[in-house]
Amino acid sequence: MARRTQRFTEEDFDSLEGRASKTEQKKAVQRMAALGEQLAELSAKQIKNLPVEERLIEALEDVKLITSGEARRRQFLRIGKLLRNEDETVILSYLTPKQGAKKTAQLNRWVDRMVVQGDPAIKEFMKAHNAAEHHPIRQHILRINRDITKKASEEEIAASKLKLFNYIQQVALISDN
Repeated sequence: MARRTQRFTEEDFDSLEGRASKTEQKKAVQRMAALGEQLAELSAKQIKNLPVEERLIEALEDVKLITSGEARRRQFLRIGKLLRNEDETVILSYLTPKQGAKKTAQLNRWVDRMVVQGDPAIKEFMKAHNAAEHHPIRQHILRINRDITKKASEEEIAASKLKLFNYIQQVALISDN
């Protein structure tokens, strides 16, 4: 087997940054399927009013008619796949009333604590929420800290924090069940 003659450059790693591994992609699909299960619990009227693609609304309505366990599982995976094309902030806003304002404020405090304290706060959050994973949280925090050190605009930092908050909110919704 021939050896690679050139060394990897910083650009090689920068091009890979932000890409999710296969495992992370699979776990994201599982998280989205779990969110789909919670969306399916909404009333038919609430499902109709969701600002999402028609295919997703039809899939959520179809899952209510499915009785077989395996067929439901596959349908939720399909819903999870369709959810990836949607704005997760909008989807989470429909599920947030299930959590309440107190829980949302608590999750915002978690975000601030994790950004400031790092790993100790992440481990504490993971103990409280069994669906949480260390790597995605750490990646979000590293992006936030990188934005802060690069003196990025407040909008960019807020966008990075929103991504972390959305992940944490998904985990909290899944863990509460």
